[in-house]
Amino acid sequence: MTINEIISDEKFSCFKLSGAEYDQTTDTTTITFLYSKKNKPTDELKDELKNKILTSFDLGKCSVKFKPSYADQDIVFKDLLDFEKKQFPYLKSIIKKEDLKVENQDDQILITIDCDNEVKDILEQQKYCDAFSNFLSKQFFEPVKVVLNPCKAPAIKKEQEEASDAVELLQIFEKEAALNTVEVSEMAVVVGKSITSPIKFIKDIKKNEEIVVAGKMLAKNIKAFIPKNQKGQENPTEKHKFSFVLEDASGSIDVVMFPSDADLEKLDRLIEGCEVVVSGSFSEFGNAYNIRANNLSVCKILTKEVQYLWRDEHSSYKKVFPKEMVDLHQMDLFSALEAPKEYWQDGKSVVVFDFETTGLNADTCEIIEIGAVKVKNGVCVETFSTLINPKQKLSQEITNITGITNEMLVFAPSLEDVIADFYKFTKGSVLSAYNIGFDIKFLKNAGLKYRYNFNNEQIDTLELARNKIASLSNYKLSTVVKALNISLVDAHRALNDAIATAKVFIKLI
Repeated sequence: MTINEIISDEKFSCFKLSGAEYDQTTDTTTITFLYSKKNKPTDELKDELKNKILTSFDLGKCSVKFKPSYADQDIVFKDLLDFEKKQFPYLKSIIKKEDLKVENQDDQILITIDCDNEVKDILEQQKYCDAFSNFLSKQFFEPVKVVLNPCKAPAIKKEQEEASDAVELLQIFEKEAALNTVEVSEMAVVVGKSITSPIKFIKDIKKNEEIVVAGKMLAKNIKAFIPKNQKGQENPTEKHKFSFVLEDASGSIDVVMFPSDADLEKLDRLIEGCEVVVSGSFSEFGNAYNIRANNLSVCKILTKEVQYLWRDEHSSYKKVFPKEMVDLHQMDLFSALEAPKEYWQDGKSVVVFDFETTGLNADTCEIIEIGAVKVKNGVCVETFSTLINPKQKLSQEITNITGITNEMLVFAPSLEDVIADFYKFTKGSVLSAYNIGFDIKFLKNAGLKYRYNFNNEQIDTLELARNKIASLSNYKLSTVVKALNISLVDAHRALNDAIATAKVFIKLI
């Protein structure tokens, strides 16, 4: 018997299954049911369904929740933002809250999206209405219909460009997903059935489809538990949860299985680091995901690298415009009017850059400020500077270090809005930074996310200082600039640090 079979009973017809999610951190499965405000169930009926679920299924720790189904503009727009974040993250600028009209009709919820013809074509191309309707079907009791109403005047040029950029990136991802099919050999079933579906990289899997991925098995773990409906019994049947991290060339994801005792023995014999292919479904808890696997085979993975499709440099700057840098002092300080050093004679340009960030981990933290200086013939000629809204609150520690406050970032552009401009600014230049290993990780991650390939030649100005200046007590930027008689005002602001680093670079190269 399934949950849907239980609620097919006429007395439970006022309920609709919204979803079931497993939270690995609490080892709890939460099942959510919707009900219509027009046919509100009694508390007794809710308790009866809850008890029916808990006694009919072996779910371990389980919670059953009920929530009313009601749609209005605020609720639907909140769901739309969640939907686009998960399925169409690069269409976020197209639909505004005021574009939505929501009608709670007798037999359905009708959602009308006002748009212009260009946006209509974009959304139809992506089958947006069907995907949004399917997403909302789990949010509301009544059937949901989403339609487009092309009644608006054409968007202004800026909005058209943003929409075009969004679609371009989405199309790149779709082409990559089709391109990146993983090949394996020597596949042998360990648990479940033989897996015959195409295997994807972890980065390309989607929530609403069968998940088939391959990779190394890491952090293998077995946890025993007593199902909730057997707790307190004299001889409860112990169950097991088998979990591990699956890692491939594109990333990693947690995998969870609930095997029989016989299958558990087979899984336990697997060696840490072995290559496996699994199939199953998405499970979501909080902001993290895992795979609830049904089938697992050992294999030999033949496809080891992900292929990325990179975007071209834009023809013009769109959000952040470089500024000419005129510094008469540097002309005297570095004798820039004399013949340039041999390093510059092949026409090289160097972009010296610095980031301020929300923290030290490039995989979990965000860039909040970019400062950069372009150097030609030993002279700083242009600057690039912008704050960036990281869409998260800054810690007080970061504000204390940088002087950047949350209020300063409210109206700052997003990284998505400025990364193309920074790519254009750095294209064809050598990249340098003070301890470039830190900043380049953030830059590479940003480039990968929006498909700009920052594969420039790199020089670490910190290493230049260590190699060419002897006997310093330390090699912090503040110490090095003092030794070279270079001014650094308001340290830990990106542009100020970048200018000081550029002058160190010019002096030492």
